[in-house]
Amino acid sequence: MGEYPVIYISLKEIKVNNWDLCLNKLHLLLQNEYDKYNLTLEKKRENQENAILDLSKFLYEKYKKKVIILIDEYDTPLVTAHSQGYYDEAIFFFRNFLSAALKGNPYLEFSVLTGILRVAKESIFSGLNNLAVSTILDKDFNHFGLTEDEVEELLKYYELEYELEEVKKWYNGYKFGNKLVYNPWSLINFANKNELNPYWVNTSDNTLIKQLLTKNDEKVFEELELVFKGETIWETISENIIFDDLDNINTIWSLMLFSGYLTYEDIRISTITGLKSYSLKIPNQEIKSFFRQSFIETYTKGDVHFYGLMMEDLFLGNLTSFVNRFKKMYASAVSYHDTGDNEKYYHHFMLGLLLTLGDKYIITSNRESGYGRYDIALEPKDKRNYGLIFEFKIGDKNSIKDKAKEALAQINEKKYDTSMKNNGVSKVIKIGMAFSGKDVAIESEVE
Repeated sequence: MGEYPVIYISLKEIKVNNWDLCLNKLHLLLQNEYDKYNLTLEKKRENQENAILDLSKFLYEKYKKKVIILIDEYDTPLVTAHSQGYYDEAIFFFRNFLSAALKGNPYLEFSVLTGILRVAKESIFSGLNNLAVSTILDKDFNHFGLTEDEVEELLKYYELEYELEEVKKWYNGYKFGNKLVYNPWSLINFANKNELNPYWVNTSDNTLIKQLLTKNDEKVFEELELVFKGETIWETISENIIFDDLDNINTIWSLMLFSGYLTYEDIRISTITGLKSYSLKIPNQEIKSFFRQSFIETYTKGDVHFYGLMMEDLFLGNLTSFVNRFKKMYASAVSYHDTGDNEKYYHHFMLGLLLTLGDKYIITSNRESGYGRYDIALEPKDKRNYGLIFEFKIGDKNSIKDKAKEALAQINEKKYDTSMKNNGVSKVIKIGMAFSGKDVAIESEVE
């Protein structure tokens, strides 16, 4: 201990909405490190870019020892910059900042950078040829998280052994290397409070994930349907994140995996292409609750209580109240810019709302039943409850009432309730919806 001088900075709090604020916040952070040695960092661009290099030189000359540099959450400013629209300025600066600190630094012993995303080398680490990278996909990545034995010991210490099975459901399930581990932050909070809550997802920055959930890509929603039902999906994972590719489906799954919102079970390698794909799933109840909350906030503009009342009406078959609440929620949640005349938008909007009911229903979309394919069906896991079938149409403002009737008639004519009834569901709510921009008409019946 104490053999080398250490420079430690954490960039996790650099989450601001413009580039000037980002640069100011970074300056304050670096000045705090300079203050330890009664030094002053000038607010010139070149001084900030060389701040770590210059401090390394000072420490080397003072202690006659090379410096260890530790940078935590190096990717946070870039993630924020991308979501706030100043990514080009940020990537240009941080490329120079890190290059000066790591590549052109003769006073450096070694450095460790941690982050959620492995930002592509050509984006930020250009010219650094001696990087050793470790990710959760590496076989020897086994020094993070809490193992089952460690969790049992922790719970025993706090006299909470009886909670092991519930704790496992909520916080276990991450595969790091070849080990299954628990989320340590959540475990520590649970041990202190003895309450099962989503501790980690309430403290992490979920902005980018929530933005991706608003992308109305049909394949993404189909895959999310599967993971919500507890199934796994096979996806190609890129270990290098290029922010310009965030709309790419594979990048979305890579981001969710490395951010901790999904985990992987197995790997397979194509005998033809040699590409690796990973079986992905939601790791635990904590993350499932995050997705549920995120969908609600995304598709209702944050009115979680109102959403709960609306879904309760639907579950109990109080259709008049459900229709009134839905129309009110829909008018405030969507904009003309989002909707257009694409039926897929409305399908995905409804699917995003309904996916949160996965604990009580088996949710499917675009599946065959009777003499056609319904839009969305929710089959109750408890067959005594109502089943739900939705059919959607689009039209102009003057025609949507007729279109909603047409959608309801289609459910009956094509007998979309056949599969559900064959599975023992006797009570089915049928709902036809028609949309035109911010206007919606709804026709329903209970059988």
